[in-house]
Amino acid sequence: MTLSGKIEKLYFGAKGILLAPIVIWMYFYADTVKTLNFTVLLLVYVLINLLLFWMVANRWIKSTSMFFPLVAIDVLFVFFSMAYYGDAAKNLFVIYYFLIGLLSMYRPIGKVVFSACAFSLAYLLSSTISNNAQPLSEALIKVFYIWLTGGIGYIISHFIASSEKRLLKTLDILNERTWELESSQAMLENMYETTRALSTILDLDQLLQDILNIANDLLRVNKCSVILVDSSGKNLNLHAKLEKRVKTICDPPIVISEKKPADIAVYAGEFYNRKAKIGFDSGRRFLELPLISHGKVIGLLQIEPQKKYEFLEKDRKNFTVFANSAAIAIDNARLHMKMQELTIIDGLTGLFNYRYFRTKLLDEIRRSDRYHQKLSILMIDIDHFKAINDSQGHQTGNLILQEIVGIIKHSVRDVDIVARYGGEEFVVILPQTGVENAMVIAERMRAQVESAYFTSAQGQRDIRSTVSAGVAVYPDGMISANQLLEKVDQAMYRAKKDGRNRICVAPMKSKKESTRKIKQ
Repeated sequence: MTLSGKIEKLYFGAKGILLAPIVIWMYFYADTVKTLNFTVLLLVYVLINLLLFWMVANRWIKSTSMFFPLVAIDVLFVFFSMAYYGDAAKNLFVIYYFLIGLLSMYRPIGKVVFSACAFSLAYLLSSTISNNAQPLSEALIKVFYIWLTGGIGYIISHFIASSEKRLLKTLDILNERTWELESSQAMLENMYETTRALSTILDLDQLLQDILNIANDLLRVNKCSVILVDSSGKNLNLHAKLEKRVKTICDPPIVISEKKPADIAVYAGEFYNRKAKIGFDSGRRFLELPLISHGKVIGLLQIEPQKKYEFLEKDRKNFTVFANSAAIAIDNARLHMKMQELTIIDGLTGLFNYRYFRTKLLDEIRRSDRYHQKLSILMIDIDHFKAINDSQGHQTGNLILQEIVGIIKHSVRDVDIVARYGGEEFVVILPQTGVENAMVIAERMRAQVESAYFTSAQGQRDIRSTVSAGVAVYPDGMISANQLLEKVDQAMYRAKKDGRNRICVAPMKSKKESTRKIKQ
């Protein structure tokens, strides 16, 4: 028992209210001698209470140790009052009912039982030695009511306390749910504003970088992997990943052998049935979300939370919103990339078209001028291609075109740019390449075409073909792309005029035109 709580204030207030009628009765209805004696008793009672309070205030005794002394003082006060005023015994015992009832409302069961025992013994003793001793049966009935009052008070208080605890718990849960709802709403609004910006990004690499930024900064995940179905629909490729705040864009994408597109297509149906796909990797739990755009599965998003094994329903909802927005943005970026490719890629050969070639040639010439580096260009023509079309058919001609393109691409470097110039003519831009290295590349390509057997429309590999090529080097006195193209075109036609299946270098500034004759 402490002296500053609500319980103690009620207890002391109730004692004051209960003792006040006794004091009034003593002074108005009792004789003078008894009143004087009672005044002394009351003063002693009050002084003892004040002494205990003073000792607690000065920390001589602990406030938690005040319960038993105070109950003992109350018992002794009522006991001596009843023993001294025997004629008031039938009325004074009512004080016990109020005290035990009040104590039972706020004290533990052990202290309530202790108080009931003390009050019962004090009452039985005072009833026995008082002037007007009452029958034992009547005293026992009053003792029974002391216990009954204490028991009822404890049951009521226990019920109220339990109800209060349940109410507080309900309020705590309600507050927690309200906070979660507000946090989730704020998260969704923030995520909506953030992911809405994803749909405006058309560069796939930049989009993947922003997706990893959102996963790291907004969702605060430990790992995030963006896995996409390739253009063939047969493989899954890892395009981007976040691990311990380190972002990586995979260029080229990494093929994931343990999963196939059919696996996530099946899972997508389960996902719509609200079956969460949760897997394990090295003892860690991760969530797999299908990337679905316009009803088509385009990939998979793997997410691992920062805390081990922690996945809440609100997290799943946030991740789902994130995955849906990311899927649409990725699909848009891929579609934009495909549309760009359609405008710069030749449909038959898969090479860059003439418009893209002109743009890149201008870029490379500017780069050559800026860094004072040489730039070579090859122009290639398939020998007697019209005759092949006339004799074998255009389907066979198209197959030969595609196979020769394969040889050209295999002969050049990754940095070189191969384009279809028109019909059966091709051009190759060779950055940072002089005439000697350009001749090596051109000769390698010519020799491989000469030794190859090409496929006919009937599926037989029995057709032979050759190519003629011209080589020109920039700048070598030239100041424009048109001049460079004119020079290499003249060199190519010189190679065809000199017998085909050969390479001809355009006239150099300080050298005469040179021609490499290929023995048949």
